[in-house]
Amino acid sequence: MRDSGLTTIVTNTTFRLCPWAHVLFGFDAKWWKHYRDEVATFRGEKISSSRLAEKYGARTIVLGFRNSGACAITLAMSRGAARVVLLGYDAMFDETRRHWHDDHPAGMENAGMMADWPRQFELVAKTARRRGVEIINASRRTRLTCFPVMPLEDALCVVAA
Repeated sequence: MRDSGLTTIVTNTTFRLCPWAHVLFGFDAKWWKHYRDEVATFRGEKISSSRLAEKYGARTIVLGFRNSGACAITLAMSRGAARVVLLGYDAMFDETRRHWHDDHPAGMENAGMMADWPRQFELVAKTARRRGVEIINASRRTRLTCFPVMPLEDALCVVAA
């Protein structure tokens, strides 16, 4: 894929879909340990809020939240993003999965703190509004109500404008 000039931040296993992303953020050191060999091929910047992830190639930045999605948005804002488009921010369980992707292997976190996420995203939204940052949730389905929701095609038109 050709670089669009827009910074792309992926969380956790999403790097498989976007190996061209600029940044990979993973909160949990267990995740970094489990995927260390696969993540070693990722060419972008690797960031975690866990110091333990440093031995797997991630740089530590403490971003104040306990979920990768909220941390990724906070990271984007800290780097000067004026607009952030979210994908895969559903914040809900379905019958078989706790993420938009397959669950992590046994022994790893699988959205065990999801009940706290809406409150965390509300805090992110409040910070974004205060900073004048527009956040658009272009996820196919979502439980989050703190960000405007629109189809990805429309969100990309907004970003391009």
